[in-house]
Amino acid sequence: MIKFKILNKDPNTQARCGILKTSHHEIKTPNFMPVATQGSVKTLSPADLKKIGVEIIVTNTYHLMLRPTSSLIKKMGGLHKFMGWDKAILTDSGGFQAYSLSKLIKTNDHGVEFSSHLDGSRHFLSPEIVVDIQKELGSDIAMVLDFFTSYPSQFMDARIAVERTVNWAKRSLGVKKNLIYSA
Repeated sequence: MIKFKILNKDPNTQARCGILKTSHHEIKTPNFMPVATQGSVKTLSPADLKKIGVEIIVTNTYHLMLRPTSSLIKKMGGLHKFMGWDKAILTDSGGFQAYSLSKLIKTNDHGVEFSSHLDGSRHFLSPEIVVDIQKELGSDIAMVLDFFTSYPSQFMDARIAVERTVNWAKRSLGVKKNLIYSA
């Protein structure tokens, strides 16, 4: 369960600071969140990140499912052990990468079928599959699969994208609730 507690609020703006609590970590906000797309922050070690006060990093489901794969990361003890990182990890769903990196993409209400940017192999992501992958990775904060449209977009295209993303979020929440109750 993720909780957020506001510690201070600016009386003149909407700015605030607080504590974001996950099941295993506390993150002071605001906090710089470096990108470790493929499981590492380029040029910085976990020790370097801790020295500068980083409390959370972001990785990417799309990239990690393709290489080295979520099942391998799970066998190695999860993303925290794989990366040598004992603080919080947020995993992005990979929806944008499936959209932007694939030459051949097919999207419908069930999910996204795409070609790997690595070898052209075909893959399918649904909201349920993304939740399962992020569970295998052992992420602290998992983002739902989202649907993208090109820019600029027509009003109806944008509306379809938002409605599909909301429906996918509801499906993801249903899977997450089942995981919580079956654990």
